[in-house]
Amino acid sequence: MAALETGRVVRAFPKMTLSDSACNPAPPAAGETLYVFFKTTCPTTTLSWPFLERIRRIAEGGGLRLLAVSQDGAVETEAFNRRLGVAVPTLYDLPPWRASEALGLTTVPAFFLVDREGMIRESALGFQKERMEAFAARAAELAGRPQERLFRPGESVPAIKPG
Repeated sequence: MAALETGRVVRAFPKMTLSDSACNPAPPAAGETLYVFFKTTCPTTTLSWPFLERIRRIAEGGGLRLLAVSQDGAVETEAFNRRLGVAVPTLYDLPPWRASEALGLTTVPAFFLVDREGMIRESALGFQKERMEAFAARAAELAGRPQERLFRPGESVPAIKPG
C-alpha cells in the first residue's frame, strides 16, 4: 500500500494508536497538525531534523502544531532529539507500528500536514526541500507572520533526499 496522498481524509489521524514517552495513549491533536514519522537511525531524518526545528520556531504561538512520531523507544528518541537540538513534541508509534501501517508507510521521514477536519493538505516522503519550504510558509501564515527563509544562504541543502 502506498503512503496516503494529499486530499485524502484520514479521520483516524487524531485517534491513531500513538503514545507518549510513558506508553500512555496520546490525546488527539487539536487543530492543524504537521505529523512527522521518523526513525532515529535514518540519515534522511537526521538531515531533516534541524529544518523541522526551524519550522517549529516559525510556528510558535500560531495555529500549526508539530508532532514528531518516533518509531523507536523513548530513550533513543530523546537522545536523538537532544543531540540535534530539536524540541518538537514527540509521540511514539511502537512495534507493531500500527499507525505507520495504517498510513501505508514504507519509508521515513514521512510528513503529513493534516487540517482540522482530518484531511491531508500536504505530504512528503523523505526530504523534499520544496515541501519543507511549504510547511514553513504554512506555519508562518497560521502564526500571522511574514514568511521566513527556512534555508540560510550558504547552506548546502539537497532538493530531495529519499528516506
